[in-house]
Amino acid sequence: MTAAGSLVIKVKALKTAETNDPVKEVSITVTVTPEGGVGILATCNVTVSPTDPASVAVNPKDLELAPGQTGQLSASVSPSTADQAVTWRTANSAIATVGDTGLVTGVAAGETTVTATSAAGGQEASCAVTVQGIALNSKNVTVKENGNTTLGYTIYGPSIKNNTVEWSSSEPSIARVDNGYVYGLTQGTVTITAKVNGTSYTATCEVKVERNTADVITASVAAGAPLNFSSIQSRLQTQASNVLGRSLSYLSGLSVSTSQGTLYYRYQSDSDTGAGIGTGERYYVSPSLGQMAISDIYFVPKSDFSGRAVINYTGYADGTTFFQGTIEVTVAELEEITYTTTGQKAVQFNVDDFNRMCRSSTGRDVNYVVFTQPDSSKGTLYYGYVSPQNYGSKVDEAKEYRRNGSPSLADVYFVPSGSYAGEVLVTYTAYDVNGDSFRGRVKVRVSQTTSTGDLNYSISQGGKLTMDNDDFNDLSKKITGYALDYVRFTLPDSGAGTLYYNYTSSGSYDNRVTASQSYYRSSSPYLRRVTFVAASGYTGTVSLDFDAWDIKGNQFSGKVEISVGATKRGDIRYSTYAGGKVTFNDSDFNTLCRDLTGSALGYVRFTLPASGEGTLYYNYSNGNYDSRVTASTNYYRLSSPYLERVTFVPKSGFTGTVSIDFVGYSVNDERFEGTVEIGVDTRNEQIAYTVRHGGAVTFDDNDFDALSEDLTGERLRYVRFALPASSNGTLYYGYDNGDYESRVTSTQNYYRAGNPYLDKVTFVPNTNFSGSVSVNFTGWSTGGEKFEGAVKITVEAPAGPTLITYTTAYAPVTFRALDFTSACADRGLGTLRSVQFTSPSSSAGRLYYQYTDLSDTGTEVRSGGTYYPDSSPNLSEVTFLPKAGYQGAVTISYTGTDSQGNTYQGQVQINVQPNANSRYFYDMSNSSWAVSAVDLLYENGVVTGTGAGTFGPGNLINRGDFVLMLCRAFDLQVTGGVGFPDVPADSYYAQAVTTARILGIADGYPDGGFHPADPLTRQDAMVFLKRAMQAAGWSLGTGNTNVLYGFQDGSQVTPYAQDAMATMVSYGVISGTSGGMLSPLTRMTRAEMAVVLARVLTM
Repeated sequence: MTAAGSLVIKVKALKTAETNDPVKEVSITVTVTPEGGVGILATCNVTVSPTDPASVAVNPKDLELAPGQTGQLSASVSPSTADQAVTWRTANSAIATVGDTGLVTGVAAGETTVTATSAAGGQEASCAVTVQGIALNSKNVTVKENGNTTLGYTIYGPSIKNNTVEWSSSEPSIARVDNGYVYGLTQGTVTITAKVNGTSYTATCEVKVERNTADVITASVAAGAPLNFSSIQSRLQTQASNVLGRSLSYLSGLSVSTSQGTLYYRYQSDSDTGAGIGTGERYYVSPSLGQMAISDIYFVPKSDFSGRAVINYTGYADGTTFFQGTIEVTVAELEEITYTTTGQKAVQFNVDDFNRMCRSSTGRDVNYVVFTQPDSSKGTLYYGYVSPQNYGSKVDEAKEYRRNGSPSLADVYFVPSGSYAGEVLVTYTAYDVNGDSFRGRVKVRVSQTTSTGDLNYSISQGGKLTMDNDDFNDLSKKITGYALDYVRFTLPDSGAGTLYYNYTSSGSYDNRVTASQSYYRSSSPYLRRVTFVAASGYTGTVSLDFDAWDIKGNQFSGKVEISVGATKRGDIRYSTYAGGKVTFNDSDFNTLCRDLTGSALGYVRFTLPASGEGTLYYNYSNGNYDSRVTASTNYYRLSSPYLERVTFVPKSGFTGTVSIDFVGYSVNDERFEGTVEIGVDTRNEQIAYTVRHGGAVTFDDNDFDALSEDLTGERLRYVRFALPASSNGTLYYGYDNGDYESRVTSTQNYYRAGNPYLDKVTFVPNTNFSGSVSVNFTGWSTGGEKFEGAVKITVEAPAGPTLITYTTAYAPVTFRALDFTSACADRGLGTLRSVQFTSPSSSAGRLYYQYTDLSDTGTEVRSGGTYYPDSSPNLSEVTFLPKAGYQGAVTISYTGTDSQGNTYQGQVQINVQPNANSRYFYDMSNSSWAVSAVDLLYENGVVTGTGAGTFGPGNLINRGDFVLMLCRAFDLQVTGGVGFPDVPADSYYAQAVTTARILGIADGYPDGGFHPADPLTRQDAMVFLKRAMQAAGWSLGTGNTNVLYGFQDGSQVTPYAQDAMATMVSYGVISGTSGGMLSPLTRMTRAEMAVVLARVLTM
């Protein structure tokens, strides 16, 4: 009770009942009775109302943003009296972020949710946020070559989700993409990009294309023994399964180095090797008729090969799914019999040696041996050799030389050739007494009768001698049989002279030669740069002992004897290559004259070389010349006939050193003598380039500089060119894609390090030229030494047309003119004008012009007919119709003519690979052999199914249905006529049976009926078929009934059917059943009917 007399009562709602019913208002009455106040009371009504919980709402409920774009969200809390504070969060910050104020920022393509949570009661509300863009289902994928994968994608954003997507590949030659379908082509890595059209949104995926490479298959064989692929076929199949995940169908692209061996098909022996393996041929795991088998492939090692042979192959699961692999075959070492001899001393073969080898190999005695003659330049096998005056007869490679009997193995001899030294290998095949064989070889080491040799030279008093590579190399070959590697000299007495390295005419040099230094034929320090300089006032003979080593490490010794005389004599040396030329340099003769006489040169007179070595010409150029040099003519330094116009041309095929003696006179009429020594080497002192057809090649001054170093020991200064024939091409200076500064002239010097520059000279082939052209040149070294050479330029022939390929299971293939124009364009020459085909083998199919269907094939394309890409007769109206039953690759050759008048050879390859299942009928799985025929006839309206997607291949064909199909196949139609009484007029085959009766195809039974529902025998089918073909205009003639007796039951053919059966057997329309039976009375199934009709219609 308050002081004012009022009563204060506090009412508190404690708990509501646990119920799902809505919360309601509750009213109570509070009654107050004062203490001691009997009968006195007061009441108050109290109503308790439920309080609504706070709620939150977000606006807007959906938000679409671009990456980087912002959008503001707002949140409201009810009731307004509740706490209005909220917190914001995003479900995926990688897609969109949200700030404390509800500001949303798009980050990347995708969908997420932004949620606001109220402080009053923790109530929540959300907004669905979409950030525009595109995402791929994968960022990194790996595919195999010729494998594929599909990239899925999602476009985010209601406003763009229906836009189309554009796909691209960063390198289409590695992998291409089409509407998300990625196809791996060759090894490498590419980026596939998907772009939403109408926007800038893209997504990428990195695609790695791996090679379909199998593990190496290893095998081993004895020396010379063949490897049959049947022994590794299961491992080849395993590789296909491992790499492709599919079964191996066939191999192709088989190759092996000919130095290692040869691949044969159906090899039997060395005398019956079968056929060679073609790299483009196919060899099947399970070959069908006319196909070649993997199990019939043989690798036969070369007779003298041992070690590891590598066979490359490509394995196919089908025409487009393949892998590549190698087979490594370890070929055991051949058993060797070794002999040694010297000079031309004959070696008699020992029978016991061959018998020992045979016992080691087969365990039995040798019976006879068959030899292969060695390289005739190294020696020859003789039988019955007696002496150098009586060699007997040459060993016959087809004869058997016997241990006991004649011709006797003991009378076989090897006789080295006169000039050869080194190893000779003689291969043989030996047979033991049981007929088993093995291969082996005889190694004969031939050495010359001496292991030393001398080189003799003469120089004038105070003269010099530079060592000649060729002389030392020839001496090495003569003594050891191998080319020279390097030489070490014993130093001469200083009173006689000194050996220098890189000595020049001015008297300078790099260093003195030392006894411990090796001087090499083909590397630095070079033997050809070693020079002996006679001591002043010395005359006599200087002996320079040397030790030399050949390229095989064999050592020999020798002596360089130099006669230093009081007579004024000196040598001039040049080098050229076989087939080259040397034009004399008057400066060389003038220098020699000054060295020997102290005066300038006046003229020279030559002693002519032997005709077998070459010829001296005056004013020689590209095979033309003014005259031959004569021994009585003086050739002058400063007047005509000029010395500098004398050229030596080696005889074709000659190599070695030519010595041309000469007598010279100074301007003071002082006489001196000398020799021009010209080394004609087998080395190709040519600079070689290859250029594609329509291209150009710019000369590299480094090549010319290297040649100058090789021939003169000095760097190049400049070059002067002889111009090529214009029909071959043109030399330009400063050439750039058709523009040039000038044409090269034959009088202009082109410098390595000055203007005009050698490296700005370009050869441009004539547009109609392909082959090799030699551009001769003369070069001068920095020391003034002259040399000659040639630039050999090989201009590649125009590229051939690309192979045009088509694939079919059975259906006709109509050519596309665009394919032929593209193939022609790939050659890089003119555009296609016309094509002439070579007819394919009729066993594979035929070419037709304006083919419509099987009943209207148009006209057959014959060899020589011309077809055009853009006029009539048009290439796009040429069709290839495969022969029923054929499978494999058909190659059709053609001759194309382009707009430049060039003709070229091309090929069309059609891969005929029958389907295992029908495209139209689901019940053909057990009759796959007939699938192609059924589908072909169905597409041409000849056959129909039996209903509900079935063909009924095993059902027997009745007479009525067969006649109906004949009329459809050959488009046989007549009007009117009377049919058979047992053929209902409303039956589906009634008109066909009537047509067949009128045309004489079908006749009735003795009861006058046709019996249309009766099954048809094989022989009756052939009778009907032949009559139908004749009614359609086919000229078949009378069958040779003798062919029937090639079958066990041929005599069971009823006489009335013999002609028809014999005709169809001859044409390959019908063949025997199992066991060599013709089965003429067996009833024919619908599948057999389809195959027969398809064979006829594609003949």
